[in-house]
This record gives sequence, C-alpha cells and structure tokens, in this order.
Amino acid sequence: MKRLLELWAPPAGHRLASVIATTYECQADFVEEEILPVALDLKTPPARGRDFRVELERALQDVEVTLFLHPDRYLPGLRRSPRIDLMPLPERRVPKLHAKVSLLRFVPEGTANYECQIIRLIVGSANLTSSGYRSNLEVAIALDDAPGADPVVVTAVRDAAAWLPASLSPIPDQSMRQLRDIDAVFAARPSPPKREGLRFVGLPRAGGLIEALRDVSPRSAHTLTLVSPFWPAGDEPSDVVDALARAGRGVPRRVRLVGASNVDAEGTVRPVMPAALLSCFLKKKVEVEVAAADPAHGCGGEEPDDDDEFGALAPKRAVPFAHRELHAKLLILEGDQVVRLAIGSFNLTRKGLGLHGTGNTEAGIVWTLPAASRDGLKDLLSYATAWRTVTETPEKFVIPPPPMDGAVGGGWPDFLLAVAANRAGLRLEGDGRIWPSSVNVRMRDIRGRLVGQERWFDDWAVSAPVEDSFTVELPMVASWTSAPDMKPAVLYPMLPDLEVHLAWPGGESVVPVVFDEKHLFPVAERAAREDERALIDWFLGLRPEFDADADGFSHGIDPAEGAPPERGTGNDILSYLVRDFVHALPGVRAGLAEASMTETGLRTALLGTRSPVALAREVVEGLRKPRHGTPRKTAVATIFELVELLRVVEDAELPELPDATTSRIRMVAVTEIRSLLVAVLAAHPAAANSPMLRGFLATFGGGVHAAT
Repeated sequence: MKRLLELWAPPAGHRLASVIATTYECQADFVEEEILPVALDLKTPPARGRDFRVELERALQDVEVTLFLHPDRYLPGLRRSPRIDLMPLPERRVPKLHAKVSLLRFVPEGTANYECQIIRLIVGSANLTSSGYRSNLEVAIALDDAPGADPVVVTAVRDAAAWLPASLSPIPDQSMRQLRDIDAVFAARPSPPKREGLRFVGLPRAGGLIEALRDVSPRSAHTLTLVSPFWPAGDEPSDVVDALARAGRGVPRRVRLVGASNVDAEGTVRPVMPAALLSCFLKKKVEVEVAAADPAHGCGGEEPDDDDEFGALAPKRAVPFAHRELHAKLLILEGDQVVRLAIGSFNLTRKGLGLHGTGNTEAGIVWTLPAASRDGLKDLLSYATAWRTVTETPEKFVIPPPPMDGAVGGGWPDFLLAVAANRAGLRLEGDGRIWPSSVNVRMRDIRGRLVGQERWFDDWAVSAPVEDSFTVELPMVASWTSAPDMKPAVLYPMLPDLEVHLAWPGGESVVPVVFDEKHLFPVAERAAREDERALIDWFLGLRPEFDADADGFSHGIDPAEGAPPERGTGNDILSYLVRDFVHALPGVRAGLAEASMTETGLRTALLGTRSPVALAREVVEGLRKPRHGTPRKTAVATIFELVELLRVVEDAELPELPDATTSRIRMVAVTEIRSLLVAVLAAHPAAANSPMLRGFLATFGGGVHAAT
C-alpha cells in the first residue's frame, strides 16, 4: 500500500517526459504544486514561492502535460502555468467524463531509445484534486509497461492507451503527439496481448462493466461485496440487482455493501445507501450485510510534545480527527475457485455501471485471482466498520442518500469547440448552428499587476457566423496602456491570460485557454532585452550578476520590490570576442544533447527562448542595434557566431521522434539561422568577401557563401 502521490514518482534513473490524463474534477493548483513536483522530482518546495515556480516552469519546458476534465468541474482562478493543457470535454462530444486514467511516459537518463522507456498507467477512483489525493478514502493502482514486464501488465497498459483516443475523440494535436510517442515505445517492445487474470476495462462499451465481469470468468460467485459513495436512484433498483446477478453468473448467497457514513438522530453511525436496494436483494433470499466507511480511518491526532513542560497542566480534550469522505469504488465477486476484483471510477449507479442508455465515460481494472488470495483483499476494506446483518426493515440499517445535485453550471458552453492563444491573440472555434447572436469575450491583461490594478484587454464581440463550423482570430489590443501613467506596463510584451470570460444572452462562463507554441513562452518575462553576455551565461548555466528571475516568473509578471536595474558598461567587452563565444558553444551543445523525448521539449531546445535560434537572433540584434554602454559587435564576429550555431544545430545528436518530427524541427531551426546568416552577409559585403572570412566559410559545408 502506497500514498497516491507516490504512484507519480519516476522510476530510478528515469525522468518524466509526458503526462496525458483524464479526471472528473481537476484542481489546477494541486496538480502544479503537489502532483507534478513528485513526477518531475523537483527539489524546491512550493512554499519557496518564486524559486519553486521558476524550477517548475523550467522543468515543464521539456514535458508535455494534457489533462482532460469534465467542463462543469473546472475551477477558475487556480491555474498558473501555460505549459499544462487543460481540456474540458463537453457531454455533447463525449459521454460524461468520469474516468480517472493517467498515462505517464518516463525516459531513462542519458539515452533516447524508445525500447528503454517506461509507460505507467495509473487508474482508480481519485480525481486530480487535493481531496482525491490527500483526504478521501480512495483506491488506485499503477502498472508499468517496462522492459521485461509481465505480458498481462503490458497488455493492460496498452489497452488503456488504445481506449483513450477511441473514447475522447477528437484528440487535440498535443495529445496526438503524446500518444504517437507512447505507440513508438510499444512498437519498440512488441508483446503479444495477454488478458488472462488482469485486464483494463474502459466504458462506454457494450454491456458496460457487467459484461466485462462476465467475460473474465465462467464460474458463479457466492459473495458479492460492493463499495461506493453513490448508488442507483429510484424505488425499484431491481434492474441493477439483476445485472449484478448476471455479473456473478447467478444470484449470490451473500451481499456486503459499504457506503459513506452518517449519523442518525439517535447518534448511531449508519451507511448512506438506498433501503430499496437492500430490499431488492432480500426479495431474492440473499443474506445482506452493511457497513459504513469510518471517516476517521487513517487519521491521527496530535502527538504529545515531550518538550512542552507545561503540557501536563493543560486541560484534557478529545483529540480531533480529520474527516475522510468515502470515494473508493470496489466490486468483489468471490467464488469457490476464483475471486474477481474490479476497481476504478465506476460508482454503483446505472450510468457508472454502463446500464443506462447514455452511460458515463469510465475506466478501471478487473482481476481474476485464485480463491486462496481473498485474505489479501482485506486491506481494501480496512476502513469499513463492523458488518451488520440486515435482519429486519432495511430502513433501520441505512440512511437514505440525499438528492443528487445537478450540474454545477458555468461550464463549457455548447456552442464553443476550442479556445487557443498565442503571443498575439486568441483563436476561437465554434459551432455556428447554435452560436448565440453575440458573444462577448474578455481576457485579463496581467500587466495590470505592474501598476497595482486589474486591467483587461479590449473586449471582443463575436457575432453569429454563417458557417456551421468556424474559426475566428481575435488580436489582443490593450487601450488602457496608452495612458501617460501606464508606461511601465508597455515595456513588457503582451501575454495572454490563462482564462477567457464569455458572456452571451442568457449565460456566462469562464473557460481555460490552451496555448500554441508553448516553447516560445519564457520562464521569466523581462522588460529589457538581455545582452549577449547575459545570454551566454544563461546557456552556460552561470548565475547572472542580478537574479534573472527577479522581475518576473512563470506566466505572470511579478516584479520584485526594489530590484536593481540592469547594467551595461564597457566591462562586458569580452562578451563580444570570438573566444568568449567559443567557450559558450559546449553549453549550447549540451542543451541540445539533453533535449527531451517530446515534440514540445525538442521545439524548446531548438527554437525556444533558450535555444540556438534565440541566441542567433540576439547575435544579429547586437550587430544591428548595439546597446548603450556595450562595445559594438563586428560583422566578422557575427558571421562567425552564426556559422558556428548553424554547425551545432546541423550536427547535434537529437532524439528521433516518430514520423520524422525531429528532422522537421531541425530543418526549421537550420532555415532560420541560415536566413539570418545570409542577411548579414548581404548587408556587409566588405567583411563577407574578405580573404580571411572567405577562407573560413570555405571550410563550412552548409552551402553558405560569402559572395552575395
């Protein structure tokens, strides 16, 4: 038994490359500050604030994270990182998303071979929330498809990877890349399917969970144990009882039910479940036992402090226990020869079991175990109070469930298909058939924090289009920055916010934004361009004279109070000498050699804010517009540096991603650096045609010539 967070820890010698997960509820701040730091093996605690955020964002530059969630369960205002894709899936596209499935891809340190990578499946009842991982009574399992793994485990992981795109269609681009990389791992380690004893079950599917249980064993069961926080509604749940009898290949002799606990008017703890369900079982001459989930299970009180010399004088009080909600979902069928165990996201409701015409999207694992192993399942029920046999009116043994709440509201609007952003604006994709007469779109301008105010970009009004499906581009305009007292904010580049506010006749909503080209988002936003010296230090991993992250971090702009201004003096003259640039090249090569095994990570390494392309742009900018107080760069030095960067990019050993992705990204970087080099050669013909430089270019096999 492990803490749920430990299931996300990387295997020894491996690092996280990709996460693709489904969840009903998602608490973005918990994912960013608790779950991902474990998976990324970060050393800085979240309490360190800025230091932690910078370490997290740097790590996420090389990782792809996509989280699918039910749109009505999105919690605005908790998200901070643009590098995590939050993808709400409306029920008009996907049956109610209730599955909790995570696929993690870990790559070994020092090698990019797909056959050495590990794909981990985490499946169970826990949402990606603080309550799901910290306080609720939950159940989950992690299975690793690793070199030498049991074929049954390998098959379960691969079945989950196949279920995900089939159930969540259409899959966005980043998710398709992630699944393509996962498939490349599977292809590098072929394994014939084997589902005897263990299998992944994803709903919706014909017959739901009931038929999946019938498939795993032809033998009948004498005892059925059910654990669920939610139960079938209605006064006549006989359809559910009959379905469970089919799953057990006949009506079991005994049924044991565990529900959430509550206290009746007399102060007695009883499980929360419908009495009608118990009555249906009793009508079939079944022995019924019930138990409540102990809300204090696993909780601890305050330990006495041995150093407190006055502790003995304090008044004696009862030790308070934290309250734990039951959220685990279990189904155990015990037979004379085998035990069938199912855990996952499926509540004991019609939609959860797949008995309803519009069932939920659910997932779990089903085992078939020898009957002798039933004692090993006791830990799965350790939180249950003493069993009580129902010997008279069922209403005396249970507390009726409260009415089921409807949708939370304010979720993803039906007419909206997707929201994406880049550094220039928003892109909306919508359904023109149901688009309202006009939708007002608003997005906060986070630069307002620089002036201590809440500011917004100018509103957009999107009228009903003619087309059934359409895409509209909305450029960002910030009129508020034109005021004379707002000049400090103008120094910072415009940056889209993490959420968009929508309002239309009869409704409003706040939805998360997915970001294009995340590799172009720097870890730290800076008002002034760094000079070449600082940029080279950045590549070499040296600490600049003043903390490069002191005036901004992550996606937000958060200037530190009293941060010293950047300096630019003649003392930096060595930064413009060729010798100094040569010293920086090993750092550039090392950065490329450590490129992540993801498309996003590779784009970050080759094209991002800390890439050879970014350095090439700074090199050329230093020639065109030398900064005040710094020595002028020569054309010869500029050409030399661009040529060397071109060599590095062309010769770098990079991880080979599927579908020639590596070659395409490398070519983009080569093309841009080459175009910068050609432009400098054309602008400085005297230097380009000097004998010394012509001789140097002759040794370069990239097809660039001094003559223009």
